[in-house]
Amino acid sequence: MRTKGRLVFWPAYFESENTRGKGRRVPKGLALRGVKVDELYKAAEDLELNPELKPGAAFSKKPWDRTGSIIVDKAKSKTLITAELASRIRSNRSKR
Repeated sequence: MRTKGRLVFWPAYFESENTRGKGRRVPKGLALRGVKVDELYKAAEDLELNPELKPGAAFSKKPWDRTGSIIVDKAKSKTLITAELASRIRSNRSKR
């Protein structure tokens, strides 16, 4: 599944219910509840990361929970992109 110059992001990276050991990658202050892969895709589109949706994919720490994932262009480090996606999801939710 690895592609050169692309990064994979899972909704579990942003889930406030998860600990770092269970897959959360953002600080607790940026974490959100109930992040869906569609929200993640929309945030990546807004950041112009050229996202590709993988709807049936399962996160390795929860193989029974097929949340899906997105694959984006590697414009910056994964840590920076993760924080930007979390902020964008939060701002998109506040616009509703």
